[in-house]
Amino acid sequence: MIKQIIVVEGKTDTQKLKQVFGPDIETIETNGLALNNETLTLINQINQTRGIIIFTDPDGPGKKIRESIINAIDGNVLNAFIVKDDIIKNSKKIGLAEASDQAIKKALDQLITINYQNQQALTWDEYLNNDFFIKENRIKIATNLNWSDQLSSKSLFKWLNWANLNVQDIQNIIAN
Repeated sequence: MIKQIIVVEGKTDTQKLKQVFGPDIETIETNGLALNNETLTLINQINQTRGIIIFTDPDGPGKKIRESIINAIDGNVLNAFIVKDDIIKNSKKIGLAEASDQAIKKALDQLITINYQNQQALTWDEYLNNDFFIKENRIKIATNLNWSDQLSSKSLFKWLNWANLNVQDIQNIIAN
């Protein structure tokens, strides 16, 4: 049973979650990139009481929506991630609504806590000196965390800090 409210992009995402988890699952829809300050305020208030899980599409707009929400939230935010490989083959769209039931359940079982206000766990020098920016390592890190392997080097650095991962944590991910 999921206690938090899941933040999704649209109606088809809500329908998909209800299909997978039943009618009692609760969502807030951002209406895609039309996410506004009123909705962000509501999401922040709900996060303070019940908690939220951000579950956006694995594409550019989904990443932008996720970052907007994380930047607007005071405190920890739970995040669920699917990747493009989780999308049902031959689908014309790349979104949560087109993901397999199994991928959705897995994503909600492997939540990652992100906090925009975290102190920097990883410095830019550490990021560079440990070769985390190299494409092969970026892909390994992103894949392990179920993040898009298309994240730019700067975005990956920012997300690693939001997730409060330090050099040792990341080295362990690369070693596995």
